[in-house]
Amino acid sequence: MKREDNLLQQLSKNIRNAYQASFTRLHIFIVTAIIGLALAFVWLPAQAQDGASTPEPAGETAVSPIPYIHTVQEGENLTIIATNFGVTIEELQTANNLTADALLYVGQELLIPGRAGAEVAAVYTIQAGDTLAEIAAKFNTTVTAVARANHLITPNPTLVAGAPISVVSRTGSASPRPVTGTPHIVAQNEGLLVIAARYGLSISELASANGLRITDYVYPGQRLRIPSKDPYRFLPGEWIDVRIRPLPIIQGSTISIFVKNLLDGAPTGRLAGQTLHFAPYEDGFVALVGLDAFTEPGIYTLELMGSGSRPWPLLRQQLRVHSGGYGQQYIVVPDSLSHLLAPEIRASEDALLGTIYSQFNETRYWDGLFQVPVTTTVTAGYGDARSYNGGPFEIFHTGVDFSGGIGTPILAPANGVVVYADKMALHGNIMVIDHGWGVMSAYFHLDAFRAEVGDTVEAGQIIADGGGTGLSTGPHLHWELRVNNVAVNGLQWTQEPFP
Repeated sequence: MKREDNLLQQLSKNIRNAYQASFTRLHIFIVTAIIGLALAFVWLPAQAQDGASTPEPAGETAVSPIPYIHTVQEGENLTIIATNFGVTIEELQTANNLTADALLYVGQELLIPGRAGAEVAAVYTIQAGDTLAEIAAKFNTTVTAVARANHLITPNPTLVAGAPISVVSRTGSASPRPVTGTPHIVAQNEGLLVIAARYGLSISELASANGLRITDYVYPGQRLRIPSKDPYRFLPGEWIDVRIRPLPIIQGSTISIFVKNLLDGAPTGRLAGQTLHFAPYEDGFVALVGLDAFTEPGIYTLELMGSGSRPWPLLRQQLRVHSGGYGQQYIVVPDSLSHLLAPEIRASEDALLGTIYSQFNETRYWDGLFQVPVTTTVTAGYGDARSYNGGPFEIFHTGVDFSGGIGTPILAPANGVVVYADKMALHGNIMVIDHGWGVMSAYFHLDAFRAEVGDTVEAGQIIADGGGTGLSTGPHLHWELRVNNVAVNGLQWTQEPFP
């Protein structure tokens, strides 16, 4: 009996020891796991900096229900619309951020609360810097849906600004909706938890805005969209905005390029062999680029960069230049003026004027639309290739010709400063006005000057008398506009405000 008692005591002791050992191992496992997870939050954001593999975010846009959008018709007001849709005026005002005294206009789109909309087929014009993710977000759809609608098989296709793209819109209409947010560039040792706390967000809100899972990790240099009311662009790195207008781009036209970046310093760039000259504008920078009538239609690459305390990352954008449909002109010059066709005369005068046209004044004198320098008939438009006395088509008409007799008042099309006024053999009496930012206007074949070099002139001011000096078969005004020494269609400036 005593031996059996000893065996039972020994067995009980072994069981207690085994239980205590198991409990200790479990305790150690739990503590180790907690420590490991804590270390992971610190280590994971930094590992990409050391070259470890980092998954890219999914990039799919968060899709919300389709709203019902009503387009305001002639004679409608809030009372009529509210009655037709069975809602109150106050509900309409709240849903559309309208004040009590707000006026509606025909074509205005209003959100009707409490109703579901339907998908709408749309065609969208690609803007500078657009990605599939941004287009998807603008139309409340997904990247996959946009790619499928356009038979795109590459994950990151090259998008050409100005080109059309098909979209099945889920905004309730064929119009895109604004995308909002603020860019944030992930710093060393930042994870989703830290970034979300910085902006007062939950991890799920931050992850959803960026097509991420809450378990995903981020890496230094990664760009995130922080929900806010500010307009947002899906651009790489520190670029906040890139805008190009007008689109489409036509031979002989001027385009305006606006850029904005988180980094300090100033931008630079190149397009079609030209170096871009940027000037501060609003909260960013703008450059004006001229593409003359002999610019070959096709695809060109815009390169944007910059420098400050550190270099700005390179951004490339494909642009398509379309034909301007220019024709040909056959000019017959009388024997008395044929000596002015000598190539060396044109080369000499163009070289002199080129030194003037190439000057870049950082002060912008004009504001808004230009006006035509004379209110007579256009006798020869811009851009047509020209042949003189049966010769080859080696040049194009660099300006616009207006009719008018000797003494016709010539007006300044915009504010500026006179930088040249003299007589030339080929161009006759010529005046050049500097409007700032590399924009110059020139006036050929004048009879007399009414302003001098150094004079500040205002839009509509008489600056000269029309005439027929130089290579001219009769009195008229040749008016041309230069953007950084590129001859462009000046009439565009009377219809499009720049910048």
